[in-house]
Amino acid sequence: MSKDLIKENIISESIQLFMKYGLRSVTMDDIARHMGISKKTIYQHFKDKEDIIIQTSETLFKAEVKIMEDIEKESENAVDHLYKQTLWLRERIKNTSTTALYDMKKYYHNAWSKYKCYKHEVIYNSVIRNLNRGIKEGLFRAGINPEILALIRIGQIELSFDKNVFPENKFTLVEIHEQLFEHFTHGILSEKGLELFKSYKKKNNLHEAV
Repeated sequence: MSKDLIKENIISESIQLFMKYGLRSVTMDDIARHMGISKKTIYQHFKDKEDIIIQTSETLFKAEVKIMEDIEKESENAVDHLYKQTLWLRERIKNTSTTALYDMKKYYHNAWSKYKCYKHEVIYNSVIRNLNRGIKEGLFRAGINPEILALIRIGQIELSFDKNVFPENKFTLVEIHEQLFEHFTHGILSEKGLELFKSYKKKNNLHEAV
């Protein structure tokens, strides 16, 4: 097996472990044991654990950018874009540990810095584009400020992973996202957009899928 392929496999398997168990609890030994390789092999490709976290995050971000671009291209309108994005987000978080972002923010500052850049350069711009699109289509309220609302939406997503705000033993991540999505969406929809949104919910059981 080539060195590049070994590295790709380490990244792929590490993503699965981090998403399931969080960042801090997964050790280099855990990754090596999970993959059936030596820890020495991992250190041949990565400087330390944070290096793995940074590179796995970058790999995940690139994949997400491609998905978000495809959703944007394939959406019929701004409301359809919202609907398709929230379906994708639900699939993404379904098997994600709520401690992942919490751990990154508290213990892995370099990785967290890169995550913040990703949020503001990719997610922020994507939300702004869709908000402007929705205003032009008459589906979102004309008086909204896309820049402010994009920051609010990013803040909502980040907040949903905060265990201090939403205890794991009280709320599921899917339930939290459903409520935040409904709150955000109803705040931006025009009357025309609300009717279209209701039709998507009725047709696709959106309240169950978010």
